[in-house]
Amino acid sequence: MDSDNVKRLKSHYQYVHTHKMNDIPILNNKLEVETVGFVNWGEENSKFASEVGILITPWFMNIVLLPKEIMQQKARVGKTANILFPDGEYSFLTQLDDEFGIYLTCSLFSPMSNFSTQQQAVETAEAIMAQLLQSDKFKETKKNEEKRQQKIKDDEILNKVASRRDFLRGKSSAGHP
Repeated sequence: MDSDNVKRLKSHYQYVHTHKMNDIPILNNKLEVETVGFVNWGEENSKFASEVGILITPWFMNIVLLPKEIMQQKARVGKTANILFPDGEYSFLTQLDDEFGIYLTCSLFSPMSNFSTQQQAVETAEAIMAQLLQSDKFKETKKNEEKRQQKIKDDEILNKVASRRDFLRGKSSAGHP
């Protein structure tokens, strides 16, 4: 369930979409404003410093960091902040919106013309969050893909070995002498 902060973010961008971006040509009208995968992130003084997740709009998809009180006091608007995640370090731009407050964004896609459905955008956001946080599901999927790639390589090697043996025995690759 989304926190009040995440609900406010979504509501704010729904308002922006409806009232400020409605006639902008870069909008992908197949998409709507949605928040995906927000979780508590970063600890300071035994409290979570922020929430991180993906914001999808018809004109962009960003990783968004919503600072809580402790982090808000340290955020410097207009400055870049490098945030370390299990997947690596990401650069975020500190934003200040008069109606929403301070938040940090890391651009993923803009414009959103390559997405043909909302489901495709959400699935992409979910995959990004899994990779960003190196979730168990992401690690398992990555491990399975590595195993699949290794099996393909092993099968290719076995086929080459079998082909050489057949060749040396005077058989063609079709199995005929």
